[in-house]
Amino acid sequence: MQLFFEGSVDLFVPMRNFRYSFHIVARRFSPIAWFFIVALSGLTLVSGGIFAVFLTIPDAKNLDTCVTTSMYRLKLCREDKNYVPLSRISPHLQNAVIVSEDGAFWDHEGIDWVELRKSFETNLEQGRFARGGSTITQQLAKNVYLSSEKSLLRKFKEAIIAIRIERQYPKKIILEKYLNVVEFDNGVYGVKQAARHYFDKNPIDLTMAESAWLAFLLPNPRKYSVSFHKEQLSPFALKQMIEIINRLARYKKISEEDRLFASHQAKGLFGGVKGTGSDLYEEFIDSEREEGLDESALPAESPPQREDPQSPAGDLETEISAPPEESIDTQSDTSE
Repeated sequence: MQLFFEGSVDLFVPMRNFRYSFHIVARRFSPIAWFFIVALSGLTLVSGGIFAVFLTIPDAKNLDTCVTTSMYRLKLCREDKNYVPLSRISPHLQNAVIVSEDGAFWDHEGIDWVELRKSFETNLEQGRFARGGSTITQQLAKNVYLSSEKSLLRKFKEAIIAIRIERQYPKKIILEKYLNVVEFDNGVYGVKQAARHYFDKNPIDLTMAESAWLAFLLPNPRKYSVSFHKEQLSPFALKQMIEIINRLARYKKISEEDRLFASHQAKGLFGGVKGTGSDLYEEFIDSEREEGLDESALPAESPPQREDPQSPAGDLETEISAPPEESIDTQSDTSE
């Protein structure tokens, strides 16, 4: 045994030589050189990670075919019985959704950078997620290809998909797909189910007040639909519906006479508002004040400078005339 070890090769000599050589080379590099080496290595790893994430992001090429959505496992397909083409959806609803959810819809390319900046500033100021900045296209991307997970990675993927959607499809297709997949109540998806669920009518027959109600629901349909289920309109819901109707007037989508008529109709939905100042009023306010669609959650006053000329929703005016002050000046802000 001793002879075997005495005649054997020392296996640790190459390792000791490598360590010696490494120390010699390391001493020849300055600290600045090592910094650049480490930085380059980190950049390579980050770039590789971003590239790997990009490979997992859907290209949205199947959006206008038959696709099963990731969020609610719905079949988004023109042949589906619940699918409605844009030409069979009330222009009142189309306009109400745009002015409440994405005022620059016809103008942006997937992301509204102005609204995104305002949302960031508001959330930073209040120290919480008080205002969203997602466009209709981003919401469509989330509904079809992603989940409701709240993370920066999901928002990054959502933005990339939204840009890809805008590059491949006209605005009319995007709006049509959105209205056919978005949630309006627990288990109620798409405008056809929503029109039947709330008003027992077809989407093309929705009035201005009914359209304002459906648009009002979108930020949180399961919570905001409380008025329908309790058969009594909450003061909060009425206030936000009238805000949307007023915006339709500011965008020149309806006349002043139509604005007054729609506001009157809105006050009578689901039995109207009762018990203002009572315990019932406080119950509604307490349950809804945290996530209200207040004025800061709506788009900026100025409309986009152009609109898809083929849109059935009509042209947006570049000049806005504000509605009369009597519209909702007696309403208190209950959303903060």
